Amino acid sequence: MATELVVGVDVGSQGTCAQAIAPDGSHHATSYVPHTLSYPRPGWAEQEPREWLGAVAQALAEVRRAVDGSAIRAVSFGSQLDGLVPAAADGEATGPALIWMDRRAGSECEAAADRIRPERLREITGCNLDPGHVAAKIAWLAGNRPEQHAAARWFLLPGSFVAWHASGELAVDPSNASSSMLLDVRGGDWSEEVGEAFGIDPGSLAPVRPAHLALGPVAPWLREAAGLDPGTQVVLGCGDEMAATLGAGVVEPGVVCDVMGTAEPVCAVSPTPALDDEGVTELHPHAAPGIWLLENPGWLSGGAYRWFRDELGSVEAARAAATGADVYELLNGLAADAPAGADGVLWVPALAGATAPEWNADARAGWFGLTAAHGRSHLARALLEGNAFALRDVLEAIRSAGLAPTELVCVAGGARGDLLRQIRADVTGLPVTRPEDVETTARGAAMLAAAGVGLHPDVPTASREMAGRRLEPLQPRPVCQAVYEELYIRHRALYAALRPLFGT
Repeated sequence: MATELVVGVDVGSQGTCAQAIAPDGSHHATSYVPHTLSYPRPGWAEQEPREWLGAVAQALAEVRRAVDGSAIRAVSFGSQLDGLVPAAADGEATGPALIWMDRRAGSECEAAADRIRPERLREITGCNLDPGHVAAKIAWLAGNRPEQHAAARWFLLPGSFVAWHASGELAVDPSNASSSMLLDVRGGDWSEEVGEAFGIDPGSLAPVRPAHLALGPVAPWLREAAGLDPGTQVVLGCGDEMAATLGAGVVEPGVVCDVMGTAEPVCAVSPTPALDDEGVTELHPHAAPGIWLLENPGWLSGGAYRWFRDELGSVEAARAAATGADVYELLNGLAADAPAGADGVLWVPALAGATAPEWNADARAGWFGLTAAHGRSHLARALLEGNAFALRDVLEAIRSAGLAPTELVCVAGGARGDLLRQIRADVTGLPVTRPEDVETTARGAAMLAAAGVGLHPDVPTASREMAGRRLEPLQPRPVCQAVYEELYIRHRALYAALRPLFGT
């Protein structure tokens, strides 16, 4: 008998990844389709929503061919958070999507702060007042592109836009909704008070529904384009960070998921709603109903390493091109040539602003402590250590909210590097592991698909049964811990000293 499969689709900013997974967690096929990005002005980032739909269709078609003979019961999505898609009544976008990295709506946040105190907004929504969130982007659209705003019947997040076109049913799950800065996070529905502060009618937002809700059979256009069966169901899905955390099997309090991608979101499971006093983390519903995540959206971590590769890693890039080696493994080897602590060199992890130890869009990156005795290996090591110090900043905030992290589970591409995980263990004092399959966003979406069509009784069971095996944890090394304890104090002092200079 052919194996029944579910497909999780990760609709990110860089591309769409689809994975076919069996209910026992075994992996059967993967497809990836890249996206294009547009940066019309500094601080702006846009994508054409129709491109996501084409990528979803192509990725599903490739997976369908790869698993020929197996039944695909359901499809679900883990989609990029914090993107705005203005859509007409028929679902067509009235303009480009303003995606998560778009920061143009600063003045709209300042105007909203005159109508609702940021502390009150955080109390209701769990979110910081920040231009990356969708509420501010809708307000920007109203003031700067009034024709597009007026033509829009709905203001959607990417996950809602994709699921609507895939199924014909309009909905948004609580995790995506909470990233908008418009959801009453404890009540589970749109806040009229916050909507009024931004001039947004809650009736223009998609209805909030559970992430594992089966919306119905796949829409005819997608069924034909991807070669899916008429009975294949579309399950709503969730935000990509929540899907990555779910896909790693992180549903128990005390476990923290560290998503080591271009940015480095950090998600800690909490049994009850909680907030840290300094606003380093935000509160969001997890993809599994009834549990919560304290989440930091991440600083430019893997993106900073990529910048190092492009600007300072020409030796390793040339060697990788000549030998077929992985350039990041070569860079990790370069960093390993320097000792723990990089002989005193520090990196401020703020190449695109900071989210730790505070949210500060004006923060800037840099190395400190250089002498003529230092070289590229010290720069590379310090960059990796600076990212780990930012992670510790987030963990300290999580502790201040009353949670006690016990283990770190690393996922995404950066998690493959043993050196990067060992540095995190030494800096944080926590055991650090990773799943065998580190690309967990699509896997988490597949778990929602499985729960949505009854292949598992609920989402936590799907997560436990379908998560990949984890590697033996790397343990903190006492000698390195002592080095990093002293260096972490200097890291915080350096940020405090530089802070008055940011934005000048």
